[in-house]
Amino acid sequence: MSRTSAPDRARSAALGLLSVALLVVLSVGLAADPPGYFPARAGMSWTYSSGETQQLAGPRQVDGHQVMVLTHYFNGVPISEDYLQFGPDGVKTLGSAAGGKVTLYPTPLTVYPAGPLQPGAQWQSTTKLPSFDITLSSEVLGVRGVKTQAGRFNALQIRQRTLTSNGAKTVMDLFFVPSVGIVRFVTQDGTTIDLIDKNF
Repeated sequence: MSRTSAPDRARSAALGLLSVALLVVLSVGLAADPPGYFPARAGMSWTYSSGETQQLAGPRQVDGHQVMVLTHYFNGVPISEDYLQFGPDGVKTLGSAAGGKVTLYPTPLTVYPAGPLQPGAQWQSTTKLPSFDITLSSEVLGVRGVKTQAGRFNALQIRQRTLTSNGAKTVMDLFFVPSVGIVRFVTQDGTTIDLIDKNF
């Protein structure tokens, strides 16, 4: 049986948390009223077939920055938060919190560039944490028809890769619909999670 060192376990846990956080962050984006290309108004919520509900609140001050806060709930219990900042250059994540621990990124990671997104679009950003670097890269593969309990959609398929400088990697496919958010995502192990309800 192989043994994993505490720093390696911490890096793996951080990457897993970041991957989930970024996956969920991709379901929201640039603030607008009424819902714009990247819907992100306080009070919006999304419920998925995994049993998770995400709700957006804010603005709030975090480390001197004004952010919107995306809270993740399972069975009504808040599990984690993501800190989003948005502007004319797109959507960025400044960090996340889980288990009472806040992780802030010295350099924000780009979740979305400025819209509208088109097939073939690519973007990438890197942040340096004390023990390792994280790189988030994404590419719009094309437009796909998606049918979920929440409806039928023509969605942009986005392949998102999260890499660390110590070699850890996750790959996810996200199906983004302008003005709605993510209606389906497919995890690295092939699990499909669909949008089943939204409140906006």
